[in-house]
Amino acid sequence: MLDAEEGHYDAAIVLANLMDAQGRLNDETRARLARAVALFQAGRVPLIVTSGWAYRADSDIAIADAMRRHAIDVHGLHDHTVVAETSARDTVGDAVFTKLRLARPRGWKRVIVVTSAYHGARSLDIFSFVYGPGFGVALCAAASSDTPALREAEAKSRAAFERTFEGVAAGDDGAIVARLSTRHPFYNGDVYAALTDRLLTNMEEG
Repeated sequence: MLDAEEGHYDAAIVLANLMDAQGRLNDETRARLARAVALFQAGRVPLIVTSGWAYRADSDIAIADAMRRHAIDVHGLHDHTVVAETSARDTVGDAVFTKLRLARPRGWKRVIVVTSAYHGARSLDIFSFVYGPGFGVALCAAASSDTPALREAEAKSRAAFERTFEGVAAGDDGAIVARLSTRHPFYNGDVYAALTDRLLTNMEEG
């Protein structure tokens, strides 16, 4: 883990929480985005990446697009400084898609993940595993509530992640994508539509 209190990074990757059907972000997502904007304004990152799919049944808006629009319209960022990655359905997907579609093709070496404090430890572990030893991964946490229910949910999600990727080496892109597409219920068809061949090809090609 890199020290998030110092240094520069190739990008700040902002993880989504929730929005309404019109794409209005909830307080938690806005707080995360504000932390990323502060990093950008301090000159510590040249680019903000927003991540998250169109998860609502009553809307075709991807939350990554809603976050990008908020950064431009509310915080005044230029459109070329915010990139939306709209395929991830959870934190593992956030890491996989941003690595294979952005970090690898663009030659990034250091990224900083921005999320809520209660979600920080698990997010850092997932990104460090997916990105692997060739990258530096740091965490920037936005203030958030911390309840027994949140801690229990984080523990369950961490256990599920560890079961899904047991035996896979950190940073092994092929093995990680294979597990994601066959064993992860958000991507193998158990809960949401399975990853298509097109999505897999796009990930492999970057």
